[in-house]
Amino acid sequence: METQLSNIMKQLENIEQKDIIKRVTGRITKLWEPKTFNGPKGEFTIQGGEIEIDGDHYGLKFFNQTHDSDKLKGRTVTLVSTRGKHGLNGVTLDHESFSKKDGEKVDRDVIKVTATGKIEIDGEQQQSAPKSQPSIGNDSDPGAALEDIVKTHLYVDSLVRIAYKDKGYDEETLRSYVSSIFIEANRKGIAIKAQAPVVSLDPADWASAIVPSGSNKGKKLAEIGKPALKKLYAFYLEKGFDSDFGKCVEQAGADLKLDDEGGDDLPDIEW
Repeated sequence: METQLSNIMKQLENIEQKDIIKRVTGRITKLWEPKTFNGPKGEFTIQGGEIEIDGDHYGLKFFNQTHDSDKLKGRTVTLVSTRGKHGLNGVTLDHESFSKKDGEKVDRDVIKVTATGKIEIDGEQQQSAPKSQPSIGNDSDPGAALEDIVKTHLYVDSLVRIAYKDKGYDEETLRSYVSSIFIEANRKGIAIKAQAPVVSLDPADWASAIVPSGSNKGKKLAEIGKPALKKLYAFYLEKGFDSDFGKCVEQAGADLKLDDEGGDDLPDIEW
């Protein structure tokens, strides 16, 4: 029995600070919910806990991988480093010193597990919870994937121009905002679904409202000319001014007194 205990005690016996640990087995005694932080290289997650190895207690930190605390707490696990193009990596011995909120000082060794480290339970490898990625393409059809990316970029472009329309920014600034937002959303794994942006229209500023359909689609109400505006007003007078755009047309009619003018001689315009 003493010989067996002696062998177990040697798991980390010759491991120094910052050394790579090929594999080590212990029991996870505590595991908290992961937290997200922003650093110089972007966003990252840390899931902290504690692990007992050969009777000694160590801190435990998973970097950029998360696990179900209820599933792992109290379980005996094996933490395993993997070999990549930069050699063996994934599990290391580290050290930390800090003070808790109650003033208690902590000075302990920590088992650090990065994204390349693996965790096994009963010989089976456990998968970290996957991080969501943006759905902007179709890997099986490169052409469709490119079309999706273009549509998504146009959607972000529309959002930026609507959000900053009153700022007076020049074209170069707007384009830089579009690029930075598109890249940042992709980096953070934000799924972007290209769709018509929701625009809040102010009837008092009806001249800036964009025509949503018809032969004048995409133009501002102030740009379509009075004959076309009268035709549009007649259309919504019959349909009802319930939509935001309809309310803008209604206000335009009131401001221009379109109710007082005849419309029989107006050209036939599709809306």
